[in-house]
Amino acid sequence: MSRASLVTGKLKVGVVSANWGMRAHLPAWHATGGAEVVAVCTARRETAEAAARDFGVARPYWDAFAMCADPDLDIIDIGTRPDLRMPMVLAALEHGKHVFASANFAPDLTSARRMRDAARAAGTVCALDSVFAWQAAHRQVKRLVETGTAGTPFAVNARLHISHFATPTAGGSGWRWFGVKKHGASAMRNLGTHSLHLLTWLLGPVEAVVGQTMIARKKWVFDDGTSMRPEVDDTAQLLLRFASGAMGTLALGWSSPGKSGWQMEISGQAMTLMTRDDQGFACGPRLELLGAGNGDTLQPLQIDPDLAEPAGLFFSDTPAIPQIYDIAPALQQMLRAIREGGVAVPDFEAAFHVEAILDAALRSSETGQWASVLRD
Repeated sequence: MSRASLVTGKLKVGVVSANWGMRAHLPAWHATGGAEVVAVCTARRETAEAAARDFGVARPYWDAFAMCADPDLDIIDIGTRPDLRMPMVLAALEHGKHVFASANFAPDLTSARRMRDAARAAGTVCALDSVFAWQAAHRQVKRLVETGTAGTPFAVNARLHISHFATPTAGGSGWRWFGVKKHGASAMRNLGTHSLHLLTWLLGPVEAVVGQTMIARKKWVFDDGTSMRPEVDDTAQLLLRFASGAMGTLALGWSSPGKSGWQMEISGQAMTLMTRDDQGFACGPRLELLGAGNGDTLQPLQIDPDLAEPAGLFFSDTPAIPQIYDIAPALQQMLRAIREGGVAVPDFEAAFHVEAILDAALRSSETGQWASVLRD
């Protein structure tokens, strides 16, 4: 911990990203009461200085590696494209920083392994911005499973379908990079990362997968009138075999003409549990929880108060981005792990496992066969 952090009692955070990092992560860090964002980095001096001014951040950087070396910073929050992220993560870890990295974690399994191994060597707390596990409804599902109320889970079916690249107004031209293969994004990699972190947190590791992907929408048209032909899948389906013996399916798409959003159904020996958000990407404040047993129709279930409103989080205003309510408890747990010991959820070990599942799904899509998930 830096000298400044010891004096103020708050950990000092530097954020790489003036877009999502400042609009979503900055207020989430401040909601914890245990961290202060004091530095922001973008690729150019003028944008870094503008972001620092606009968001009240003390230090602008336009060199991420210089920010990673800043001895006054405790945590580096890295919100770059997957293909740009690894050198920044490695630099932060070399300087003994704790790291909060965006999802999806890496463009490929090799990069994921390097970051996982570097985190092990550094011994710092590393977390991933994949926060479905921190949504109150999903934490209630976890509690019902762990207490035995739902019985042993034996099947899960989940889907996440959004319309981000379906219409000219859905995504601006700034999202063009999502369609370029070398940058490491795709519907399976991005939507799959968030979904699989939740499923493995609830049901444990996946040992084998069958995957199929396709490019259903051959042309993206943006709101500025430009267009492109995407190189990456916009639709994917996975068949999962968990080490516990449970089985599952996962359907993903980010170019659906009508967004049907998120739905997950878990079948336990005693209960069926369902979470859903039909407005798009699953967001905690909107997420419904339903359940039933004994052959009854699914009905809304109550969420325990300590899960619905976690203690120690303070939102000064109603966040303009509702996902802040999901990000803040993940950051709170990361800070607790830094101060008291333990791991973040999800950490880089979990991130590597999810990347290994995606790697197996890609191998399976080429062969049409089950592919084992690497566990090294």
